Amino acid sequence: MTSDRRPRPNIVKQAAASGARVRGVHLTFAAPTIIEVLASTSIDFVYLDGEHGLFEGRDIEACCIAAERHGLTVLARLPDRSAATVTRFLDRGVQGIVVPHVESAAEAEAVVEAVYFAPIGQRSYGGGRPDFGYGLETLPDHFDACNAAVSVCIMIESGAGLKAAGEIAKVAGVDYLSYGLNDLAQSLGHRGEPQHPEVQAAVAAASDRIRANGKRVREDFMTFAWINQVIVTGARQLLG
Repeated sequence: MTSDRRPRPNIVKQAAASGARVRGVHLTFAAPTIIEVLASTSIDFVYLDGEHGLFEGRDIEACCIAAERHGLTVLARLPDRSAATVTRFLDRGVQGIVVPHVESAAEAEAVVEAVYFAPIGQRSYGGGRPDFGYGLETLPDHFDACNAAVSVCIMIESGAGLKAAGEIAKVAGVDYLSYGLNDLAQSLGHRGEPQHPEVQAAVAAASDRIRANGKRVREDFMTFAWINQVIVTGARQLLG
């Protein structure tokens, strides 16, 4: 008799499709215990910053295990968009892939190719956790379930990415888009000024093109805070 090893529902993927509001916290360091504490606040997801944060493979896996115990969806920003990196994060249990520094529809298509199993993509399979290849009814059914439970976010962080935003939004398999505002501001000639009127106008125009092509941007459905902000704000409130 086999156990039910179907992937957990991806709350963020569902929200990106429906527009329902979800809440979560961005982690810049590995702290599974903090995930368990934060779960008591009724958050929906945790976001691991694998580009700028400090996460080794074992850290990613431990964070995923902690989140799974509380029904939270795990997203992760990758350090790069290579297929090997995508596979490493997915095989540890991450359900939402966030890929930075994408500048064209072709680059977004390559991400989709790495994230999804056939017929959508060509994701590599090697029995990663949490199933390790055991307790599955059939692999084709498992692949279909994984495809239904994984989400893809493409990050726009340059002028070239802004120009391509509408075409990126057309790529099947991309669930939503987001911006890396500090890098984007630098690319547009306004280093350290993500709130500069020209930067905000460019983001607004790109967001309109994204929505016109049937996709949402992160702010349309997601409320989030960085763990550093949570800790400092809480300390100030409690300690004065």
